[in-house]
Amino acid sequence: MTCFACEQEPTQQCPRCGRPYCDEHGEDVCDACLEPASALPSLTLYRGSLLALLVGTVLAIVLIFQPPGESANSAVSPQPITPTAPVAAQVTATSPAGQPTASTPTLQETPPATSPTATPTQETPAASGTTNYVVESGDTIGAICANLSSLDPEECLDRVLELNSITDPASITVGETLIIPQ
Repeated sequence: MTCFACEQEPTQQCPRCGRPYCDEHGEDVCDACLEPASALPSLTLYRGSLLALLVGTVLAIVLIFQPPGESANSAVSPQPITPTAPVAAQVTATSPAGQPTASTPTLQETPPATSPTATPTQETPAASGTTNYVVESGDTIGAICANLSSLDPEECLDRVLELNSITDPASITVGETLIIPQ
């Protein structure tokens, strides 16, 4: 066996490529592995990388124009607009010394009433003191109770389970109509 570059007896074998080499043609690795051309990826690796980049680009474009979960012929439905309550202002008169008078009004704002994030889709009560609610994606019975009922959350949860004959609170499905106690 001889050195890959000359006719001398090899002293080491290259750990990278496995070529035998002498002391003149390498130290830790052979001189062939130290050449700049050996640092380039192979043609197969280069072509494979370009193909993966092309497939990824096509997939990204498809997802931009048609997000997952949406069919090609589905129409975009606008979300209902929930009106917010206007801010109520209360006027009280105070003097420069801070005493109430009738001549200098000050404005004191009261916070607006918060509207629930989940809005009932039907306003007609199913029974006295209840309302119907159509379950939307991401809803839980606890969140629906917190937003639509004035009852204690635990009491509301028990009542919703009872009114709707539900045994497992996690078994509600999107589009299901629930009776919610007020």
